[in-house]
Amino acid sequence: MKISRRAALRMALVGASTTLFGNHAVAANNQIVKLSKVKVGATYSFQLKNGAPALLFRTKTGVFAYQTICTHEGGLTKFFAARKLLVCSVHNASFDPFKKGAVVTGPAIKPLPTIKVAIKGDWIVLS
Repeated sequence: MKISRRAALRMALVGASTTLFGNHAVAANNQIVKLSKVKVGATYSFQLKNGAPALLFRTKTGVFAYQTICTHEGGLTKFFAARKLLVCSVHNASFDPFKKGAVVTGPAIKPLPTIKVAIKGDWIVLS
């Protein structure tokens, strides 16, 4: 099987992010993290079952999450709290996590993929 350069870069970035940032994997029962571990206003990095990195946000009104692979060319995005943006490390595309992952600046044209999450008892889970 031939792997494209973009796919190879994406796999390398996902692997590096897991190593560098310690993404936590989703448990078999879809549990991401105990609710008490993520304060209101905080974020939590985790890894989806398919290996893709994701970022969870907790607000006063609930939780939401996005896959953090840029929709332009697969670079890894990082959250900058002061700017309230997710920014791609490859071409500086930026996304607004508080507006459904919408593109703020290109070259990306598609928003970040949302991850359905919910609060279930004491846990934040994939829903």
